[in-house]
Amino acid sequence: MSAAPRALGRRPHRAARRRHDRSPLRERQFITLEGRERVRVAILTQHFEPEPNLRMHALVRGLRAAGHQAEVLTALPHWPHSHYFDGYRRTAVMEEERLGVRVVRTYTWPYHGPSTRKRIANFASFALSALALGIHRLARPDVLYVYHPPLTVSLPAFVASRLRRVPMLYDVQDLWPEAGIAARVLRRGPAYRLLQAWEGTAYRSADHVTVIADDFVDAVTRRGVPRERISVIPNWADESIYVPASGAGVRREYGLPEHAFVVTYAGNFGSTHGADVVLEAARLLADRTDIAFAFAGSGAEYQRTEEACRALGLRNAYFLGFIPSPRMPAFLAASNLMVVHLRRSPSGAASLPHRMMSFMACARPILVAAEGAPRTLVETTRCGAACEPQNPRAIADAVARLAAQPRERLEELGANGHAAYHAGFSEQVLLPRLVRLVEQVAAHGRKAAPSPPATG
Repeated sequence: MSAAPRALGRRPHRAARRRHDRSPLRERQFITLEGRERVRVAILTQHFEPEPNLRMHALVRGLRAAGHQAEVLTALPHWPHSHYFDGYRRTAVMEEERLGVRVVRTYTWPYHGPSTRKRIANFASFALSALALGIHRLARPDVLYVYHPPLTVSLPAFVASRLRRVPMLYDVQDLWPEAGIAARVLRRGPAYRLLQAWEGTAYRSADHVTVIADDFVDAVTRRGVPRERISVIPNWADESIYVPASGAGVRREYGLPEHAFVVTYAGNFGSTHGADVVLEAARLLADRTDIAFAFAGSGAEYQRTEEACRALGLRNAYFLGFIPSPRMPAFLAASNLMVVHLRRSPSGAASLPHRMMSFMACARPILVAAEGAPRTLVETTRCGAACEPQNPRAIADAVARLAAQPRERLEELGANGHAAYHAGFSEQVLLPRLVRLVEQVAAHGRKAAPSPPATG
């Protein structure tokens, strides 16, 4: 349901705070909203319902449940495909209602694939259309919430924050341009240094930055953001879907061997994820008829990885394509081990992949081939095992060792992850913290704004 554009009004008593007038927004010394005052929140994100973006969908629900108002500025839905969703067509700007809030969508050239130039065109098309056609359609909020990546979203975010004279909360999900290095689409050089400077400017222009793992904090502080302006709020799983389930009959449904030890790579096949490395580990174990590898998901590298499997003639690797989320818990339950691989990069070492939260919520044991935060999480929660990334032999050896373990031991590892998830990573724990942070940034902005001019 579309809503008519609202008129834009300027409120001179909430004048802009000059940069030198800003006082730090301290993580543990917030100014609280008295009587839980209603907050108007504008959310700027390239991806929103019906696209998968659990964090933003949950934030909208959490804000509404707390009595706040929200609007969303986003793109025409297309991800993770390279075409618009059914019911949408190419248009400059449109409005509708989703999840009970007004959504403004601006033009985006739809693409999700391996071409760097086309992905840049995708990112730039939304950033420019949001800047030219979107930000002025939003009612003036108390706080602007920005979901990053892509880095290009910081352009309309910066302009909206300054023109509308509102504080900005910047949610960093990935480190750019380091993610480009990991994806092998960017080399260190002038372009890298330019993007690095852009990234630092984006972070410093925000009133507060939230990151998804402790390891992100150092990276953001190195960009010039004081530690007291950074909060750590990880991602969580969709708990309406990802719960422990029965895998009865699933192997037969997908053609997986009934009695094999099934190792599953599930989720996004992006350049940073290195599914090809996991495939090479499968090749090294090709003579083990008791071990099978399942690959499920979609993304820029899926087709290429599947073609490599066919070229190798592997009989122990099964490519199952995209499995709808409601079917995933049963599919995961039919797997003995989940594998997560991330190529070496500052971004990969700092992040906690969303899929790890889903695996833990489903009580599945995890083999992590990564450095930094993902490895630390598995080791501290004792929900699986870890090995060196970009090393097929290390992955193959770890799989063989785990396959030799009693099945009860693997289920114990999964249970450890399930308990750790609900203790510190669940929506029940983290969403209230995120909503409260939005309230606190808004309160800080109101406190910093000058008083209305005297009249009469």
